[in-house]
Amino acid sequence: MISSAKSRCMTRNWTMRRQTRRRNCRSPRQAEEGFVMAKNAEKETALYEAVFRLLARGEKMYSVTVQQIAEEAGIGKGTVYEYFTSREEIISKAMAYRLRGEADALSERVDKAEGFEQKLDTLLCFARDSVQAQASGMKVLFASARTLESPEAVCRHIGDAQVVEQLRAMIARIVESGVREGLLRQPPSEAYALMALAGAVFGYANLQHILPGQDDAALREDARQMVRRALS
Repeated sequence: MISSAKSRCMTRNWTMRRQTRRRNCRSPRQAEEGFVMAKNAEKETALYEAVFRLLARGEKMYSVTVQQIAEEAGIGKGTVYEYFTSREEIISKAMAYRLRGEADALSERVDKAEGFEQKLDTLLCFARDSVQAQASGMKVLFASARTLESPEAVCRHIGDAQVVEQLRAMIARIVESGVREGLLRQPPSEAYALMALAGAVFGYANLQHILPGQDDAALREDARQMVRRALS
């Protein structure tokens, strides 16, 4: 008789061979479609990155042209219109692409930070750096506070409201860590917590423009005090 261990091994090897055969049995058409999709995604990403290289060099978002983007990406202008219908679509999708990456990076950094104070400081420093950067997706969100346009409206415009949900969840985790450590009281509602913490972060980030030359450490401590007083 075959032992149970040997039987399990034989079953596992047979399953792996069957899965390998399935992967190798893709039709030529399926393989070609997969290749085309990968090439399309590669060109779209090249155009997105081209947009942000141009912005980093000082080009203005409202004036950058399709010709400039195409040349920066090394792609013909006619080819660009095979993927996008307008300059505005390129810009909006480039912003969504960059915002997703920045939101992922920020969430990871905040989650790795030890304790409420470090998490809050990580968020504040990220906000400051985003506002100071020329090519930043988050900069658009922080700038929305100065134009009285909500971050949700900005993300709807660029077609990525998921980023706002991700940031809301991250802010909730920061507040929860403060409550667990006894540094904050339980807020009366999620909206209250969001207004208190996001308001302080947006205010601190935008003061880099409104009050240039102010001591950054002092401004950051003011933002921390605002959060503590609002939630304690």
